Amino acid sequence: MCPVVLLAMILGFLMFLLELTAAITVKFMPNRVDKLKVGNEKNVSFSLVDLKIEERSHYQVLVGDPFVADVKNNVFNQTEIRGSGTNSEMYNGSFILTGKFLGHTYVRIKAISKSEFSDDESEQLKISVIRKESTLSKVFIVSVATLVSLNYINMGCAIDMNIILAVLKKPVAPVIGFSCQYVFMPLIAYGVGKLVFDSPILQLGLFIFGCSPGGGASNMWTVLLNGNLDLSITMTFISTLASLGMMPLWIFTLGKTLFDGTTRIPFTNIFISLVSMVIPLGIGLMIQRFLPKAAKLGRRILAPACILMIIYIVAFGTYANLYMFKLFSWQVVIAALINVWFGFLVGALAARLIGRPVEDIIAIAVETGVQNTGISIVLLGFSLPQPDADLASVAPVAASIMMPVPLLIIYITQKIRVCCRNEREDAVPEIVTKEEKSPTTTDTTIVANEHM
Repeated sequence: MCPVVLLAMILGFLMFLLELTAAITVKFMPNRVDKLKVGNEKNVSFSLVDLKIEERSHYQVLVGDPFVADVKNNVFNQTEIRGSGTNSEMYNGSFILTGKFLGHTYVRIKAISKSEFSDDESEQLKISVIRKESTLSKVFIVSVATLVSLNYINMGCAIDMNIILAVLKKPVAPVIGFSCQYVFMPLIAYGVGKLVFDSPILQLGLFIFGCSPGGGASNMWTVLLNGNLDLSITMTFISTLASLGMMPLWIFTLGKTLFDGTTRIPFTNIFISLVSMVIPLGIGLMIQRFLPKAAKLGRRILAPACILMIIYIVAFGTYANLYMFKLFSWQVVIAALINVWFGFLVGALAARLIGRPVEDIIAIAVETGVQNTGISIVLLGFSLPQPDADLASVAPVAASIMMPVPLLIIYITQKIRVCCRNEREDAVPEIVTKEEKSPTTTDTTIVANEHM
């Protein structure tokens, strides 16, 4: 290579480095703001180095997401910056940061030049804002965890192992249900999350929901829609036990791809939370074995307990977590809708393809689409730090709202069809009666004519 060309390349590279060093350098103190509570303020100081200060008109503090945080006194002119200088190159300043709504954002300082196309920006100051913990929210989280645990104890009391063993002797339907629950649903949730969400936290929330076992509400909906209740109970029992292995399996493998190198999945917390969900089921089975009278009572109140728990979570949860509806976006609604409704569709198609009767198709479809929202919310709440736990819970909450819609439509349709069928059946005897009465009248007329 010609020495002149090599020298020109070196000079060009040095000029490039010189241009880079000419950009502003800002050191924030503190170097990041974590868990700033909504409504609270934080004073942030900064030291600024700008070799082009003569070319600047002013400096501006910019917030990445003004919905999450805001900055007071965010504009500094050249005189203010120069007046705070400690030497010829370094200048100090400060601004007040206010938390507005839970989430993640950042702050950076932009140097506005007098001439166009010469603005420079500093590195980002990362910020996380959390909501203020209210007594109501704490009561809701603790009560949901308690209710879910009690419901699993109740389920353990109500499960008839003989029925489960009888269903498992013909394992085709349970295997199809298990495959839909722990193969298709996690993949659907993962794909939809990747397609719709940019945030890995929202992707994780939907993915955790997609990996969750069947919910207790699936048994109730199976009964309402005239499905195979024995198959539904068996699938719920199997999926709940399998969640101890299947959820960590998916999270440890596919779940890792949802995060970059700076985010850590709390595997230990997730595993402990799952164990704490399965233990109550074992307690219920022990009660059934050694305290049959108590287990009999548990079987009686299982259905109403499931209904009350669903009503409680929806009603009290909505009141205690009204803030969550502010996080709902069209992406959240679409992702929840696709995940749940595709679950129903996949379960129904899989059962139909293998030639299962209508009762089994209903049970498998419902068990696939109706997932345990309580487990996913509790799991996220106890496993992730704030505000990530609240942000990730948006997807399961939205999915739980979308879940009953198609089932309710099918239930109403079934009731309308039954009413129409009953009306037709009631109309048939009336027609027959009229037809029977008509010949009698004619015969009477004929007899009267003969006597005349």
